[in-house]
This record gives sequence, C-alpha cells and structure tokens, in this order.
Amino acid sequence: IIDTHLHAFACQPDGLDKVAEWMRQNGVVIAITHPLTKSLPGNDQQRKAMLANYDKYPGTIKRFCIFGPGEVNTVEEAVEKMRQEKKDGAIGFGEHYGKGLMFDDPANMRLYAACAKVGFPVMFHMDNSQNKDKAGLPHLEAALQAHPKCLFIAHGPFWWKQLGTGDCDRLLAKYPNLYADLSAGSGARALGKDRKYTRKFMIRHGKKLLFATDCGWWSFKENTKPAPQFALMENLDLPEEVKHLVYRGNAERLLGLKATPAPGN
Repeated sequence: IIDTHLHAFACQPDGLDKVAEWMRQNGVVIAITHPLTKSLPGNDQQRKAMLANYDKYPGTIKRFCIFGPGEVNTVEEAVEKMRQEKKDGAIGFGEHYGKGLMFDDPANMRLYAACAKVGFPVMFHMDNSQNKDKAGLPHLEAALQAHPKCLFIAHGPFWWKQLGTGDCDRLLAKYPNLYADLSAGSGARALGKDRKYTRKFMIRHGKKLLFATDCGWWSFKENTKPAPQFALMENLDLPEEVKHLVYRGNAERLLGLKATPAPGN
C-alpha cells in the first residue's frame, strides 16, 4: 500500500519516526507527507532538520511542498521556489489551500501554471472557504481547461459533496489531468454511503484514484483506530487489478515512484 496523503511534524527530531512506525502497523510501504502551516519549517535550522529526517527514510517517506498563493507575485517566482523544493527532494505541491479564494482565482492559477512547468502534481483541499467553488464545480473545471499539463489531485469535503450529483464522475471521465484521493472523513463518508455505486465508480475510475488516509500526528498513537479507508477498500470486493491501481499502481505512475507489476503479471 502507498498512502499518498499524510501529515507529520517533519521538522521535529522524531517526526518521521512516528510515521514509519504507523506505516509498519498498517502495512504501508511508501507514504507521502504534506505540510500544513503549523508543520512548515520556521527557519533554516528547522529546514535542515526536516531534510535530514527525510534522508533517514529514502524511498519510503516522500514529501510534497507548499507555500501560499500570496507568497509569490508571478509564475516565475513560483517556479523558482518549486525548483528549489524539487532539488531538495519534493515530488509534488500540496496540500494546497487557497484560503478565501475561488479555485480559479488568478493567485491560484499562478501556482497551477508553475506546477505544470516544474512537473509537480498539485493536491488540493476544497471546502466552503478554501479553493471555493459552486455546484457543478465550474471553477475547478476552468482550471482544468486552462492548465491541461498540470495534474490535479482532488481532496476535501466540497469535492466529495459532488459525488452524489455525478460531477466527480463527470470531471474524472472528461479530464485526463484530474485525479482524486480517497482521504479524510469526507472521502470515507461519501464513498461509504452507497457501496454498490462506489464499487462501480471505483472500477470506472480505477486509473484515476489514489489510496490515502489523511492521517497525521493525531493518528500516530497507540490504540488509535485504523483509518476507515483500509476497511472501505477491503469491503468493496474490487477486482484485483483495480485494487492494485488504487493501492499503489496509480501513485507509482503519477508520482514517479518505483513501479511493481500488477497482480498476475
């Protein structure tokens, strides 16, 4: 299993050690961490500590990078920052929060253009106050159309709210540059409501979905219940080839991780 969406205090001395133990407990072989504002390095010393922590787990714990839309004024500035992050080991951009912005706000669109130039997938959070949109997701669709070379990974309650309207289905089918992860309570609840529909949905979009939990430092404790995505995947009775794609095959292809053969090959 590859978990494409975790959070950790990676600047702390033991931040990734806790992630590694959680991975062992849950059968996760590769984890992708995404910084939140409170877990970003605050100075050069913390950044050096963060990079040293990732050096301890080469090939098993990877990271995305993040900065706010207001921290850059041009696409070129964003590209420069992302290229430095890529040099230091980042493999994508996220978790992207466009606080108070519509999804296709010009400040957000600068980031998407930069991600396309650098080759970073962008994993975004979408709710009623961050990367905002309307029913039917017209602002997300505008960004998908404007930046076809940017790979978007959808996440968040407003995205999964559209599962029942058919818009998640429609956009995943229409746009080759749109993917989605299964993470968080919002993903688990939406996908768990109608398992017959969800099974068909996941088979239709087997090449576009990524296993993810959104676990974090709040989860890396003894006796914490496993994330609901583990049980969801096992209870859907998915074909083995679809399970392989969602559990790890899509992440290997999309994020440039070491590939392994699909079951039966």
